[in-house]
Amino acid sequence: MDRGQTFGVSAGKAQPTMGECAILVVMNTTLTSPNATSKFTRLRGLVSVAATIGLSLMLGGCSKALAPSFQAVGVRVIEEQDAGSVIEFSIEATNPNKEPIPMRQISYGVELDGVEVFTGVRSPEMTLHTYSTQMFRLPAVLPAGALDGKGVVSYTLNGSALYIPPGRLAEVLFDMKVKMPEARLDLSGTIDTGN
Repeated sequence: MDRGQTFGVSAGKAQPTMGECAILVVMNTTLTSPNATSKFTRLRGLVSVAATIGLSLMLGGCSKALAPSFQAVGVRVIEEQDAGSVIEFSIEATNPNKEPIPMRQISYGVELDGVEVFTGVRSPEMTLHTYSTQMFRLPAVLPAGALDGKGVVSYTLNGSALYIPPGRLAEVLFDMKVKMPEARLDLSGTIDTGN
């Protein structure tokens, strides 16, 4: 079977890796066979797909992409009221890969002077471009009095960011919730409250 018939690549798109190409050929020939009418053939197709997914998991999804990295570049108080305060962390995300990486969801928690004060989930709604660094912001709502009269407060922001590694197979595995890679956020610093 000619790979060009099984896996067409339009201009401007990255070529699949050999592992992805082989897996897609197996999936395509198994699932779209014109003779796939008997129960045995359908069962064989399902077994092939399960084996393909299992193999891809063992091989790391056929992707050698590095996880994005994160660095805190600033934090500021953006709102203060009697009921509490809102702070905002400015974070740089760096993509060390030659392919873009879509960011999907960040789960994180914030501690001030060693006490957990906030947990949340946000979508950064961005794609990290090739070999680039982009900034995004994460808010945290603090309870009343968390910053009062403290001057300089130490913070830690810990969590994980779900992302889709480069490659069509990686995207399919992510969408199927089979393989959802995470990059760690382990950031710390100080907040000058001005008090």
